[in-house]
Amino acid sequence: MSDTNQDKTVRTPRLTIDQSAAPAGEVVDPKVEGAESHDAVADDFDEAMGLIKGTGAAIWSYAVRHPNTTLGAVAGFVLAVLVLTLGLWDTLVIAFFVLIGAVIGQIRDGENGIVNFFGRLFSGR
Repeated sequence: MSDTNQDKTVRTPRLTIDQSAAPAGEVVDPKVEGAESHDAVADDFDEAMGLIKGTGAAIWSYAVRHPNTTLGAVAGFVLAVLVLTLGLWDTLVIAFFVLIGAVIGQIRDGENGIVNFFGRLFSGR
């Protein structure tokens, strides 16, 4: 006989106590008992899904009523994730190139909103 751990298997006894068991003389229909526990699980699941759907509906209605707040929160979250994953300077370089791309895109579209904004910002008006 070898003394390696591969040959030895330790078995721990598993003891479960069913406190809802019927007295010895009474016969219990397992289909009925299983259906009741299934209904309870289904009710709990439906209740949890209702909570999730209700929370999602509340968030969506807030986002529809306050689009700029929602957009700012999403932009802030994205910037925070970028700063935490890439670092501050890498995030600033990405933001700079995004801004340059937006300026070039607006100029090609015939709009000068961003250029006019920075013109007003630095002219002191």
